[in-house]
Amino acid sequence: MKRCFRSISLLVFLIMALGLYAPMVQAETADSPEEVVKTFTHKFFMLDEDMADYLSREALYNENDVNRVAMYFRLQEQDAARRGLEMDYLKMRPLLIKTRVVEQDEDTAVIELSAVMVRSINPLYRIVGYVFGLIEEHEFETTVTAVKEDGTWKVGPGGFPLPA
Repeated sequence: MKRCFRSISLLVFLIMALGLYAPMVQAETADSPEEVVKTFTHKFFMLDEDMADYLSREALYNENDVNRVAMYFRLQEQDAARRGLEMDYLKMRPLLIKTRVVEQDEDTAVIELSAVMVRSINPLYRIVGYVFGLIEEHEFETTVTAVKEDGTWKVGPGGFPLPA
């Protein structure tokens, strides 16, 4: 009986883990302009270098062929050092990302984006902060242009505060 209970609990755990993991994989592989913008938004505010994979060539490089993402990370590191912080403290965790397609054709889409974020800190500290009203929510709204490049949707220039 004990062995049967252990097997059932293991099966339930695996099904729950798969149920939590599957939507994330689906979101990563979905090729719609809205999903690309949402994924890029999350990576941008969490200071994930993989955000460069979601930018079009025009958005990634400036007129002097300088990588804007690399420049953005250098500026963030300098800002953190100037403030006496580690760069991890500058990460913002998007809690809610909403998108709305304003217009779309075959190769471009204009998307309105709104996000609500909090400082990305230890979840336990975040819970305590919510209980005592110490956590600030930050709102971000912009209009993003997504372009189809090499058959996949990418985030176009503008919309996010990347250096010029």
